[in-house]
Amino acid sequence: MSMLSRFRKPGGFQQLITLLETCDPSKQKSLLHLVGSEDPGWAHLVKVKSLTFERVLSWPQEVLMEITPHLPDQVLATAYRMAEILSQGQGRQLHEKWISSLPSMKAREIQELAQSHLFTTAEQTNAVIKVIQTVRELEAKGLLRFATFDPVLEIDSKIAA
Repeated sequence: MSMLSRFRKPGGFQQLITLLETCDPSKQKSLLHLVGSEDPGWAHLVKVKSLTFERVLSWPQEVLMEITPHLPDQVLATAYRMAEILSQGQGRQLHEKWISSLPSMKAREIQELAQSHLFTTAEQTNAVIKVIQTVRELEAKGLLRFATFDPVLEIDSKIAA
């Protein structure tokens, strides 16, 4: 029985994406490789439809302002530091975009927390997973609509074999 057979049912594609989005990068890579070895088309589609932290940061400011109030301070601070690191050498100020999605008082608190703490790899991984889970929850509740700002993320419920 192939690994993909359990996902080739209604809603299975979304389950596969959720599984990928909520595991650490090394497991994501190996799982994606396994999917690709069974069905390169599905592997490509999974890559296209999956959320990443970088993708979230690319969204309009208004969308980030819908997401950040739903995240704990520790996650906001970790994400700020990660966005700061991603900004280095790219000429983009992703961390400024992230922090400006918060009210000014909250933004100062998060910046202070981010500067006063060295985040472990596990904390960074967990923060990314929490951001992605929160985005998926907001989308499921209808509070975010991918069609309005990132239509490629729309998942057709009929995706199967």
